[in-house]
Amino acid sequence: MEAAPIEAPTSTDAVPPQEAPTEEAVSSGGVEDIVVTAQKRSESLQKVPIAISALGNEALETRGFDNLSTLTKLAPSIQLSNFGPIAYVTLRGIGNENSTAGGDPGVAFHFDGIYIGRPVGTLFSAFDTERVEILRGPQGTLYGRNATGGSVNYITKKPSQDFEGNADVTIGNYDMWRLRGAVNIPVSEGLSTRFVAFREKRDGFTHNSVPGGTDANDADNYGFRGHILIEPTSNFSALLSGTFIHSGGVGSQPELRTPFPGSTTGQNLAGPPIPGTNNYLVGGAPLVNDLRPFHEGKDIAEFQRNELLLFGANLEWDMGPITAKSITGYVKPTFRTRQDADFSPKDLGSLNLSERAEQFSQEIQLLSNASGAAPFTWILGAYYFHEKGSRESSYRGSRYDIIANANNRPYGFVIGGNITSESYATFGQATFRPTDSLSFTGGIRYTHDEKRGNNYGFQFAPPAYDGPVEGSWQRVTYRLAADYQFTPDVLAYVSYSTGYKSGGVNQAINPIVTNAVYDPEYVKAIEVGVKSQLFDRRLQVNTSLYRNKYDNLQFQIFGPFGPQAFNADGATVQGIELEIRAAPTDWLQFDASGAYSDATFDPQVIQGVQLGGNRVQRTPEWTANLGASADFSLGSAGSGRFRIDYSYTSSIFYTAFNRDTAFPVPAGSDLAPSYNNVDLRLFYYSPDKRWTAEFFATNLFNTVQVGNLFRGIGFTDVAGGGGPEITSYKPPRMYGVRAAFAF
Repeated sequence: MEAAPIEAPTSTDAVPPQEAPTEEAVSSGGVEDIVVTAQKRSESLQKVPIAISALGNEALETRGFDNLSTLTKLAPSIQLSNFGPIAYVTLRGIGNENSTAGGDPGVAFHFDGIYIGRPVGTLFSAFDTERVEILRGPQGTLYGRNATGGSVNYITKKPSQDFEGNADVTIGNYDMWRLRGAVNIPVSEGLSTRFVAFREKRDGFTHNSVPGGTDANDADNYGFRGHILIEPTSNFSALLSGTFIHSGGVGSQPELRTPFPGSTTGQNLAGPPIPGTNNYLVGGAPLVNDLRPFHEGKDIAEFQRNELLLFGANLEWDMGPITAKSITGYVKPTFRTRQDADFSPKDLGSLNLSERAEQFSQEIQLLSNASGAAPFTWILGAYYFHEKGSRESSYRGSRYDIIANANNRPYGFVIGGNITSESYATFGQATFRPTDSLSFTGGIRYTHDEKRGNNYGFQFAPPAYDGPVEGSWQRVTYRLAADYQFTPDVLAYVSYSTGYKSGGVNQAINPIVTNAVYDPEYVKAIEVGVKSQLFDRRLQVNTSLYRNKYDNLQFQIFGPFGPQAFNADGATVQGIELEIRAAPTDWLQFDASGAYSDATFDPQVIQGVQLGGNRVQRTPEWTANLGASADFSLGSAGSGRFRIDYSYTSSIFYTAFNRDTAFPVPAGSDLAPSYNNVDLRLFYYSPDKRWTAEFFATNLFNTVQVGNLFRGIGFTDVAGGGGPEITSYKPPRMYGVRAAFAF
């Protein structure tokens, strides 16, 4: 079965300028052509001299896309994972190394064109998706918000003048159920609306051995989205949008991947202590930690409360020679979570973590209205970003009595901070085409960033510290590129670009004695790429070769009281990426992508450790994705499709120190082993294409896949040295059925 063509973008699409929308249009007998506007103009993906992966609605549905973490299996050089409510996105070795409100991600995430600065905002269920684009490499001369690693753009379906909609229901193992629905309502000529809602629940797939204890990795989510498209004239449109998403339940909670210690201050896990000593080996039987994945024993009732509220307004005015665009965004992400901080059946400690943020962004763009093939095209833009955020960690319980418990003070302490961030930028890019085959592109950007706030920490009664933190940075970055169209189906390009990511503030850190403020990150990036379609467009091969040289590379470790970001002197990330799509027949299609990455730190000593030659964290050396789909006819009963996907990820170091002791180990390590993953899907389509039924099985062979890994904070040291190894896992085998109806 072939996908129906999607209409080319028009003014009714009201495409926000920060998006890079895609469109799948079926070419006659071959690989589908994908139209993108990564350069703010509708162009074939094969004509755009940028390393970009683009997936339209049908491709995403066939591959089971329902959240952003799925993208790891769909595109090269990208890693997505979460740790509790915090999402980590890494492209070509660069990600968000300060997960607090005081830092910025290296990979920009845009939701319908609006930049979301806090990583909790990327945790949501994806539905009614129009397209997803992944741009690799520094972004800045076309996008409002700067990024050193790349950009992930998630675009929802927008209103049209047709009354239509769809709904589906899914049931699966772990008592999973989900309801989703979308409806498009044209109110009048020039006014249309679209509304989406979803609700999903699932039991946790992590077993808690404590009677009555909470099972982690469940789902209790719901959300709403609405668009209003106003087109009073043929050359003006206004798109007003609102989104609310709630993630509840226990949520993703980490497991302790090291044995419980028998005798360590603050780790009362073996029995009552000997009076006057810190020896806990006498007076009770030692607890034994179950090190199997998805098994834990926690007495604290864990939970999460994550919410994302987003409002956007996109205005577009075609003035003939130029088009003016305005995109305004208001985003309010919040989260609150409780974790069992001793990871044991004993009531020794809990961590209550909360973050609140509010951000406002405004972007103005002016674009020449000449087509992408014109001799000269250009874009100018200005961007403003303002955010207020606060983060607080409350550690409660007897294990945190790090100061003598005099005067019967309660056990525990609180650390936190508040931060205000402001950024403004101007940018522009122009392309000159001296011939029909040759193009030269140049872009430039100026960015100014400021962060100011206050850090505090105390042990409930007297403040331990309370002081201001602030930083200010500015930078000019640029991009130079050239491309040559050797034949109508073969394009080669080369580019050189510089990138910059703002410095930041380590929240909750004493600003007097530690690195409360860290420096910006810089990158110089060289890329060479070829895009080709062969054998009458039955085969499409795109490849890119890149080398990124980083200065002041930001990275994160766990310090005495939580995560801290530092600057490494430098690192080099270089590699090759390959994407292949093939359609040998009209009913059989193959796709593949892969990447090799050589990502290493330059010689330097950080906290007494030589990092030279160590792999950059969160960057596997090899990744590969292979997929195939076969369509078949069921005669008058309809049609079907079978889809299989395989992915491979090599081992990953999750910190810059590259501690590579065997897995698992008593003292913990920074290394997650390689893993393979296989997904299967079988679809049925009714003759009129209104009804769809699907059977799916993900992680078919139930392989253990580490999703994130941290070495714990210093006051929870385990026997053998170093903080404990705390791990979260990607889901085990999941299976179920889905029924959908479109009208």
